[in-house]
Amino acid sequence: MEPPHRLRALAAALLCAAGCTEKLESVELPRIDLPGLGSPATSAPAAPASAAPRAQGAPGAAGTASAAARAQGAPRAAAPATRPDCDELPSEEEERRAQLPPLTALGKAVPAEPWTPPPYEVLPGVTLPAKIAAKLEQIDREYARRTREHLVITSGTRDANRQARAMFTKLRLGEDLLKLYRHKAAVQEIKKAYKASSGKPPEQVVAAMEAVIQDQIDRGIYVSAHLRRGAVDVRNRTMSPKEKRAFLESTAEAGGVLVIEETTPAHYHLQID
Repeated sequence: MEPPHRLRALAAALLCAAGCTEKLESVELPRIDLPGLGSPATSAPAAPASAAPRAQGAPGAAGTASAAARAQGAPRAAAPATRPDCDELPSEEEERRAQLPPLTALGKAVPAEPWTPPPYEVLPGVTLPAKIAAKLEQIDREYARRTREHLVITSGTRDANRQARAMFTKLRLGEDLLKLYRHKAAVQEIKKAYKASSGKPPEQVVAAMEAVIQDQIDRGIYVSAHLRRGAVDVRNRTMSPKEKRAFLESTAEAGGVLVIEETTPAHYHLQID
């Protein structure tokens, strides 16, 4: 062995004795057998620092990552469904009795979305966003396959103007809105606008009520479920028990639809995700 090698080996031994093992990384050690030390080929490799925690049952990095992923992707328990406020639109005859001029156009709160007229029937004045129309077409296709009949959509997404017209007509015809809607404070605000405009032409009264309803929407308050996108009413008073079963089976097959059967007036209220 050359003297430089002997010096390096001696330096390494001294460093080990002094506890300065980190210095060994900078020392080029020769392949020699020192007294009391095993051959590098037979010595056991040092266990990594992280081996001890894993041996004691602590999850490794991969286990922690997968656990986090499971926590983020785990399905949450479904919140209990609450019964939405559902109010059918008055008929054209009822609006005439309330002395409202014919509805010529929807207000600006509902965006215009192009969609192809579906095979099911949609009553005049009913607005359906494109995604909701597509879901209804899926339900109608299965319903028609089972019954050879098509659905009749009596109400859909409304803007503040259409909701104001509906509530104005109901008030003019003597209906108690406080019994119809759960959000009593919102109803009282709308009724206050109705009374404050008493004696004015119907369209001016509706405009005052519309302003209140739009302000409520801007504050996140919806007196009717139909002011939210996804609320749809389907006529069921002409359905037989067999057709009602077929309809419920069709909505279940489509998925993402909450169905509530209303009795006054009779219809199915759908909340579509």
